[in-house]
Amino acid sequence: MKPCNPAYQVVFDDGDRLCVGFRLENKDEIVTEAELKSRATMDSFEDDASRKWDDYLQVCQAFLDCGLPNFIEEKLDLLSFPAFLTECLRDGGKSWPLKPHSDVCEAFFTSSKMRAMASFQDLYVGLEPYRNEKQFAGGVFGTTAAAVFGLLSAIELHPENKKCGVYAPEGGFRSVSVAMERLCRELGVSIRCNQTVTSVNTSGIVVHGYDEPDSFVPADLVVMNADLPYAEKSLIPAINPTNKERYDWADKYRFSSGVISFHWSTNKSLHELNTHNVFLQAGNDVEARKSWSSLREEGSDVPYRFPQQGAYNFYVHRPTKVDPTAAPAGCDSITVLFPCSHLKHEESYSEKDRLSAMKGYANQFDNRSVEMAREVILRRLAALEGLHDLRCHILHESVETPATMAEAWNVAAGTPFGINHALSQLSRLRQTSLAEFPGTIFVGASCRPGNGVPLVLVGAEQAAERAVRFLAKAQV
Repeated sequence: MKPCNPAYQVVFDDGDRLCVGFRLENKDEIVTEAELKSRATMDSFEDDASRKWDDYLQVCQAFLDCGLPNFIEEKLDLLSFPAFLTECLRDGGKSWPLKPHSDVCEAFFTSSKMRAMASFQDLYVGLEPYRNEKQFAGGVFGTTAAAVFGLLSAIELHPENKKCGVYAPEGGFRSVSVAMERLCRELGVSIRCNQTVTSVNTSGIVVHGYDEPDSFVPADLVVMNADLPYAEKSLIPAINPTNKERYDWADKYRFSSGVISFHWSTNKSLHELNTHNVFLQAGNDVEARKSWSSLREEGSDVPYRFPQQGAYNFYVHRPTKVDPTAAPAGCDSITVLFPCSHLKHEESYSEKDRLSAMKGYANQFDNRSVEMAREVILRRLAALEGLHDLRCHILHESVETPATMAEAWNVAAGTPFGINHALSQLSRLRQTSLAEFPGTIFVGASCRPGNGVPLVLVGAEQAAERAVRFLAKAQV
């Protein structure tokens, strides 16, 4: 794992850019020229912005130090509460963690750019930062992030916390899955490929083999990594009595946004990009709010469209910055994640076979949807010197939409981020099991404690502990 220092480059639609997330190995370390330049850029947005940024990260750190052990890892840590409560109640409670995130950002910053930088990570938990006056408590039980999600800034951007930072696995994330596979095989795990689980019951699973008849595999316990809302409707026999492959999901949850992913190979190095880059539209508060429209339930027509005059935020990953093996010398590879709406649930597809349902959902993101998103991205990338002619240097493109992600991974609503983290779906309010299936443990982005690699790994550890307890109890 290689550290990314700085963690992010932030690029605004008017061409302003700076870096955040500079790591300090010790408090006496000299601040780099690059960090000084970024702090000066902050101060150009509003008076004393860099000091306000430090104060904001201090609040986020208190949220993290209390939230991680007590609400994510579920390990009581009383010593973390004094600092947490101090920051929550300071200055009349301006940083109260259950407020809409935008309320706290507005209390710290006057610049729309600083507010955007302080809240862009809300996208990772499927929420927008803005107060919704039409919803109870400003929307924090719906699609608005509570201020406590500022802890995401502490996880990635705090300069001194040794547990924090952004890292990249050498060889890409595939190297992580390959390492896990190798470890499993060394421990005697049998891995079956080219087979699909079509049904789960209290005594095992039904497996569909593409070159052999369906078979039943008995099990004392099933640990299910299939996306929970999909599993509820597509793998449980009471809903799917035929044991045939199907694609449907429980629509009772609130979901994160979808993404259109562009994977580009280029015939030149893209030195203007950092490992992690976020492109934010925040020229004013109106534009900044509009840029989060993909997370609002506004009933947009399908197929989805992305007009050039719209406001958009997106993320760009350039692995070669820390791992030269990701592309040949003189070339580059990048991935762009463009937030969009998730799939709209069609009740009429519930009775269809999987192939027919997938064909129907594919129509929600057609070629024109992809073309319009691509044009928005290329236009915004052109704000960086050296990327104005990027389209001329793309050698190969691979595209994923919510529809193709649903087809490849059976993720509910086509979103790779699972259900969102509204307060009504947060922490212990997320499921790990279903009462009617005592021999099944659920794990993954839609389960407890939440989405994203760190939380899913915490959830996997918790699932393993529950599995050990369940099997030990069964043997008594």
